[in-house]
Amino acid sequence: MDTASLLFMAEQAVKPVMDDKGSSYVWAVVFTGLSVVFLGLIILILFVWLMGKVFTIGKNKNKQPVKPQEVAPVQAAKPAPSAKPAASSASADEDEVIAVISAAVAMMGQAEGKTYRLRSVKAAGTGGRSSRSAWAMAGLQNNTRPF
Repeated sequence: MDTASLLFMAEQAVKPVMDDKGSSYVWAVVFTGLSVVFLGLIILILFVWLMGKVFTIGKNKNKQPVKPQEVAPVQAAKPAPSAKPAASSASADEDEVIAVISAAVAMMGQAEGKTYRLRSVKAAGTGGRSSRSAWAMAGLQNNTRPF
């Protein structure tokens, strides 16, 4: 079937309605149909918005206001003495990693009111595990976890 024959068949199907009721009837049906569809969409939008407000109010009732605490000034952590002199860029990168780790440990200690000291930093071996990085494994687990 081509387009012309489809249009002809549609015209023949609508023609009795147009002859009996007139074009005003057809336009009334079209207007009513569109009105019902858009009214239904507006009701759905309002329902979803209302449900969001209900759950947000329920969530906010359970939370207690958090009082900001004063933070004492941070003293710089003393780096552990290194056994090897920094001769290459790889050693400089390792020193930066050690500095970042020691700063993180110092911040954890300050949050708990304790003083921690970093004694040594060792590279984690694979230990028979996958050769993927921690980020790659996290992405793999995130994308393959069951529903």
